Amino acid sequence: MIPVDTLLVLAGLWLIAVITPGPNTLLFVAVGLSSPTRSLLAVVAAVLIGTLCWGLAGLFGLFWLFELFPAAAIAIKVLGGAYLAWMGLRLIRRNMAPPAATGRLRAPALGTRKAFVTGLVTALGNPKSLVFVSSLFAVTHLAEQPLAIGLMGVALMVAMSATYYLVFAFILRKLPVARGPSRMGRAVGAGAGLVMIAYGGKMIWER
Repeated sequence: MIPVDTLLVLAGLWLIAVITPGPNTLLFVAVGLSSPTRSLLAVVAAVLIGTLCWGLAGLFGLFWLFELFPAAAIAIKVLGGAYLAWMGLRLIRRNMAPPAATGRLRAPALGTRKAFVTGLVTALGNPKSLVFVSSLFAVTHLAEQPLAIGLMGVALMVAMSATYYLVFAFILRKLPVARGPSRMGRAVGAGAGLVMIAYGGKMIWER
């Protein structure tokens, strides 16, 4: 028998987590306002893979790994924060670069591959995600259910994240600033780069 009440509680808590701004949302907005749709979808795919990984880790109780090897959690945070800050710096430099000699504004876009890699590092680069997901499974007692039910919970988390980010992507792509290279788009991209640097520094500092 499927514990509908448990899954509903999980869905409610996960919805709050998904819509709460964080590094994934920050990167998503930055790419959505300054890069092609394919790059934005690459970020969505990366975030969903990250959600799946942390969901499975929480389900199988892998939080104990970070308890036994705290240096591993610190290394992940430092590397993830450093990469996020580095990509933020690159985003600023790309958006602040002068237009080409033709006077046309160059698109300050992240390529599909870079967008995916950045999204994956951002999604997996914060061990706090495992702490949250582990507590989520503990509160809902989903980890105590049969494996099939636990996997259903993870699938629900991924499906909700996919729905949220795809709807968000549709809205972002409808904004005038996201329809092509512009001074406004370059300003948004540079501002997003600054915030990415700040968030990356925060991840490194909070070891």
